[in-house]
Amino acid sequence: MKTHPSHVNRLLAALAGLMALATAASAAAAAVTEQVEPAEITVGQSAQLTITGSGDAPGALAPPVIPGLEFVAVGQSSQMESINGQTSTTSSIIYQVTPQRAGIYTIPAVAPGSQPQVLRVLPASAGSGAALPNIAGASALPPAAMSGLAAGATRLTPDGSAFVRLRLPKHQLYVGENIPVDIQVGMREGLVASLNGLPTLNGDSFTLNKLSTQPDRTDELIGGRPFTVLTWHSLLAAVKPGALSLRIETPLTVRMQARSTVPADALGDSDLNDFFNDPFFQNFFGGTTEKDITVASTPAEFNVLALPSQNRPVGFSGAVGTFKVNSELSATAAIVGDPVTLRLQVTGAGNFDRVNSTMLGSVDHWKTYAPTSSFTAADNAGYHGSKVFEQPLIAAQPGNLSLPGMAFSYFDPDTGRYETVRTAPLSVAVSPAAAGGPVTIAPAPIVGAASTAAGGSTTGGLRPDHVETRESSASLAPPFFRPRYLSLPSVLTVAFAGAWLWMRRRAQVSIDDDAQQADRIKTATLLAQMDRAAATGDARSFFNSARRAVQQTLAARWQVSPESIAAESMGARLGTDRTEIRRLFDLADEAAYAGTMLEPIDSQKWRQVVLRQIEEIAPS
Repeated sequence: MKTHPSHVNRLLAALAGLMALATAASAAAAAVTEQVEPAEITVGQSAQLTITGSGDAPGALAPPVIPGLEFVAVGQSSQMESINGQTSTTSSIIYQVTPQRAGIYTIPAVAPGSQPQVLRVLPASAGSGAALPNIAGASALPPAAMSGLAAGATRLTPDGSAFVRLRLPKHQLYVGENIPVDIQVGMREGLVASLNGLPTLNGDSFTLNKLSTQPDRTDELIGGRPFTVLTWHSLLAAVKPGALSLRIETPLTVRMQARSTVPADALGDSDLNDFFNDPFFQNFFGGTTEKDITVASTPAEFNVLALPSQNRPVGFSGAVGTFKVNSELSATAAIVGDPVTLRLQVTGAGNFDRVNSTMLGSVDHWKTYAPTSSFTAADNAGYHGSKVFEQPLIAAQPGNLSLPGMAFSYFDPDTGRYETVRTAPLSVAVSPAAAGGPVTIAPAPIVGAASTAAGGSTTGGLRPDHVETRESSASLAPPFFRPRYLSLPSVLTVAFAGAWLWMRRRAQVSIDDDAQQADRIKTATLLAQMDRAAATGDARSFFNSARRAVQQTLAARWQVSPESIAAESMGARLGTDRTEIRRLFDLADEAAYAGTMLEPIDSQKWRQVVLRQIEEIAPS
């Protein structure tokens, strides 16, 4: 049976009319309310704004734009009721409201009929009743203080199925400085089939902490359409200075429309055309196919500053942030030969992966050992926390012995200066070891021979019995208590301990040999990659392989990860000028973006430099 086109048009027009009547009926009953709780908070806290709309209130659930307040959607709900054949829908969305400074904020009515809300924000150190400025408009406001993460731009995919968003606290930072970031992936239900991997950076100018596999999950309305938003909390750091750009990319599988759309003039109404051509409407009736895509965030621009070389402390290890230090001893009294533990605690916010300390070196009257460290995060990204260094010490003599204070240097990005903080000296009352010596056992009298009178006279006219001559003993102690027997268990114990230590040493040497062999293989592989890149003139691969070979050698020497080694801290740790290595690292960064070809004479020169540096810094 063939359907005439005019019949189709009349059917669509009738459907459009029914939808328009339903829209008008629901719009007549539309109502919006809003509520902020609590109404009074302090800087650093957050309130919740709940906007509830009943009926059809287009755009009524969107929060207002108020300078000094940040609105982030954290949840939403909807409820549908049908009473006596009349259907009503109620939708609510909850926003987290974070103030950037103290003041009295008026949140205006978001729709006719709703009531404005007042949020009172006290300073962190102020009490209730403190006088606050009345925030009336942006023109009277000072520059906003950065107290949280700014909401990033939302750019949907062309089909409106997904987005990737990056939330940042600032766009100017220093090389090596960690800043907390939120990476958000929004997916529209029914249009996104699967998330095929974690979000990643699109370049090598920044580093990102490892993302957890369990992100936060919230709901958000964008353009009146619901999205499920996954949020990862992480730390971002720049590895080179300059004007840099960054994007976050995420692989997804989306459902693509596989059927024709309704012509633009078929219904005579743009809103109805948008409704019928919406991908969700198309997917509801089938006719889709799945496709793998990569969704990228809006590029974020950064101004990355190099750490200043002027006034850089000798003991600076690359720590960037704000830190405090204190030290303590496990005991303030000890005995000569007994160990005590010296603890150095560094607390604050920053790049704790570069917070290092050698603790105490050679100290008079003390034997010192290599320190160990542990980190405890105070948030889910590891930006705030505490790093504790512990060093065993043994006093070599009695008396009131002192331990010098320790210095820790870091760069404060807020002030743009290097800071050095020191701990106070500590003292320990050391007592001498307990006196001890060999146990002396008094000899027992000799027994076993009869007593006779001088001249061999007898007693009572009888000849005395002759005692059989045999070896006599000088002690009544049992044989197993005598020194020659007591030494036997000691000899056996010493022999067993020596054999155990020898076997353990052999196993450790074997492990160390295997580790060194693995490090040499990795370095040799990188050098081979460097030579292949030189043969093809690939400057980027050549310098990247050369840098990684140097980092691998230093990592084997210092027992750290190769990625944590930066050119800025090598001179201080090696104790010599490493200008060539610093230049090599700079060339690796430049080659990654310049895209220039490598000349044979340059490759020969830098190959000799790399081999010489590896030979000098390789662990013995």
